[in-house]
Amino acid sequence: MTNYQFSITNFRFCLFFLESGLLNENHGSKAEKPYPKITAADAAVLGCILIVMLCGIGSYGLYEPHEGHFAGVGREMCISGDWITPHLNGAPYLNKPPLFYWIIATSYSLLGISEWTARFPLALIGFSGVLLAWHWARKLWGYEAGRVAACMLATSIGWYLFAHQLLIDILLCVLYLGCMYLLWRAIECRTQRWRWALFYFVLGLSTMAKGLIGLMFPIVVLFIYIAWRRDWKLTKEFCPGMGTSILLALTVPWLVLMEIRNPGSVEYMIVNEHFKRVIDTRWPPDYSGVKVSASMYLLLSAAWVAPWCLLLPQVAAFIRKKQTLPPEHQAEKDAVLLMFLGALLPVVTFLPMKSRLIYYGLPALPLFAILASGWWSRAKEDRIGARMGALTFIVTGAVILSALFWLPGRLKSIPDIIAAPGVLDCIPYLTVFMGLSLVGGGILLALKKTQWSMAVMTICLGLAGLYSVTGFNAFDDVRSSKHLVENLRAKAGADCVWVSEGSKEIGASAGIAFYLGKNETGAARTVFILEAKMDDTHRAPPVFPGPRLNYLITPEELQNLWNENRPVLYVTDFQRTDWLNDYPVLPSGSLNLVPSANGGSRRVYANACAWKRIQ
Repeated sequence: MTNYQFSITNFRFCLFFLESGLLNENHGSKAEKPYPKITAADAAVLGCILIVMLCGIGSYGLYEPHEGHFAGVGREMCISGDWITPHLNGAPYLNKPPLFYWIIATSYSLLGISEWTARFPLALIGFSGVLLAWHWARKLWGYEAGRVAACMLATSIGWYLFAHQLLIDILLCVLYLGCMYLLWRAIECRTQRWRWALFYFVLGLSTMAKGLIGLMFPIVVLFIYIAWRRDWKLTKEFCPGMGTSILLALTVPWLVLMEIRNPGSVEYMIVNEHFKRVIDTRWPPDYSGVKVSASMYLLLSAAWVAPWCLLLPQVAAFIRKKQTLPPEHQAEKDAVLLMFLGALLPVVTFLPMKSRLIYYGLPALPLFAILASGWWSRAKEDRIGARMGALTFIVTGAVILSALFWLPGRLKSIPDIIAAPGVLDCIPYLTVFMGLSLVGGGILLALKKTQWSMAVMTICLGLAGLYSVTGFNAFDDVRSSKHLVENLRAKAGADCVWVSEGSKEIGASAGIAFYLGKNETGAARTVFILEAKMDDTHRAPPVFPGPRLNYLITPEELQNLWNENRPVLYVTDFQRTDWLNDYPVLPSGSLNLVPSANGGSRRVYANACAWKRIQ
């Protein structure tokens, strides 16, 4: 089966699943209206979204350190056959639960190891979130709202960007959205235990994806809902005993096996990766590059929902209005309240924490998109809100179009742009697509042509998404070691020893190992990492429980290796920009700088043996 056939088969299965299976729960209440059939317009919209989500996902190298990390763990899991202990660069990697690793490794097992197969399941996960948003909005507010929700979520900057980068957060977002939907269904038919069982099952998957944070948010939303509604009876009806049993059944077996094979690993994951992260004492402090202030966190949380965050006042008014509906609309009131609480909680939870990262607000995105689709489908009834939204779109679009004249000049001074000037070629096209989408959509919204407005904005933003792959390709020399390794691997020989200075734990080194492939025994190749001093917080190695990591070498060991009669290549930190005040530790003796046009800020040094081969 080709990749294209596999994608289309999966898409058809998802549509069938939504229309006739688990999510279509009309039998739970006789008062519910029959769920509408999937129309040709729905299929066309969702099919186009799937194409955009999949387009170009294998055309650029693994960005480091995050993609090197996730793709590398999945690769070693697939090659070694050890699906219990995650390994990275040949040693246990104990930071995160295994669900995302399992998904990537399964993709490798079925389709082979490549960038495309690494990102393919993430693209499908992102698309499943679009399907669920489409389904929930459609169930609440009809055909148009469903299509609008799908379009808004798929064209949001954060959803598109993080569905094309191997990070775990889109998986968490989809599972969180699933928990919110199933919680709503369980509350509406609270005596049906199987609904609560489904909620706890997805909650368990969320825990296996992201740890305690995946468990906490839906439970907190449930208790806030109980207090908000003063529905104290629900405290006896949400089946805590059954839920605890399901959660334990999903999580405990793996935790027990992990602890048996890696004593101390469970405590490490709970204490270092959760509680110490909350108080910003996690070791190593490897997230300084994506850690932001409270104000910047709020700004980025809005940016991930862009351009639909411009409708925040209208959505707020929509939420307030829905809470005044009469009792016969209780299901809709509850859905809106749960979505409001679910969208607000991730933003306010991390706001006071110093350890807040740029993408921690992402779980709010799908819920906000559904709420915005509810307002959009009724925008003709809100004359003032529609006019304000139209004006906001037009003004913002005009500002974006004006960036054609001033933005490229300001970007030229950014170090990563200097290393990848091809990115600048993409800026004018993306600016035009995004600016015209807002101006055109705003004009049509002002004319009360809501469907045409959404169509124009979705098409323009979709084209921007398709074209942005060009930017990903231009940027991969800066963020990926793919081309560097491919150019030197054959010249240096299969017996060449690769050493990395290290950066952001071991994600960058894992990216190098990914492209080195397998050794002569069929095992995954690994890369030695120079062990930095503990006061070098940028390059400090992890301190996992158990023996010293076998890929770490001291400067003395590097020197001995350098003097041997075998080829050795040493790759410096890809994020270094200050070569005067932050000069790398280098071996002495024969030190040859290898010319490379596609290493970004990396420098590659060869010992005498490797230099002869390269020359």
